[in-house]
Amino acid sequence: MRLEIEHSGLDKTRNAIIFFPAFPTPRDMYVEQIKIFSKNGIPYISLNYPGIGKSDKPDKIEMTVSDLVSVIWNNIKDLPFDKLIPIGTSMGGYVMFEMWRQHRDRIAGFVFCHTRPEALDEEARKKRLSDIDRIKQDRLSYLETFSKSLVSDYSYQNKPKVVEFISEIVKNTTEEGLCYLVHVIATRPDSRDLLKDITVPSLVIAGKSDKIVPLDVMKNMADSLPNSTFVEFENVGHLSALEIPEEFNSVVLSFLDSKSII
Repeated sequence: MRLEIEHSGLDKTRNAIIFFPAFPTPRDMYVEQIKIFSKNGIPYISLNYPGIGKSDKPDKIEMTVSDLVSVIWNNIKDLPFDKLIPIGTSMGGYVMFEMWRQHRDRIAGFVFCHTRPEALDEEARKKRLSDIDRIKQDRLSYLETFSKSLVSDYSYQNKPKVVEFISEIVKNTTEEGLCYLVHVIATRPDSRDLLKDITVPSLVIAGKSDKIVPLDVMKNMADSLPNSTFVEFENVGHLSALEIPEEFNSVVLSFLDSKSII
């Protein structure tokens, strides 16, 4: 399965950032980070999941996060980089946990944004999987409703350009891609026992007004990581990379510099 990938500045002797988007956004959600990383000569890889943008549509919906990481790795393994520093938001965090399971020897650090290590219980899993029917009935209506939960009330009221941008980029999805990713999210394994083993430097970013992942969940995750730095943003929801890009970039660049991993 071929994924749409963009990269810049890669070198087999250098570590590289890899961006993992939140559901249901394409790689465009990191547009402001890509700009600043390019300006600073930081190697990076950005990609779209199956069925998003110009990536191939998935062959079937019933895929796991393990399957997704295998697809991602097959698409990037021949690129020139030493180790990776994943930056992942929400679902991107689930991908990062699985990257650690499968390729921890190629990970130099993590930037976890608005995500959680817990799996869904049976009731929550069934509820999440029911989104597949909603997507099949009316993809655009589903996206419109879901997108409203991605930003804080403050951003929704005061940053109309951000809200409009999110509304536009999430349309760059297919029914097959969305259903595939819902299944990946719903069936993800529990990663809480994994946290103590993630010894690489990890930045954990949370939004105080996140409607999807509560602040205390992010704080507890950070406390369970042996080598973590925790940052919380005021008036920010689930997509700090878009809601406050300048502050987000400053925090990430400072972290990368202080840990000497890029």
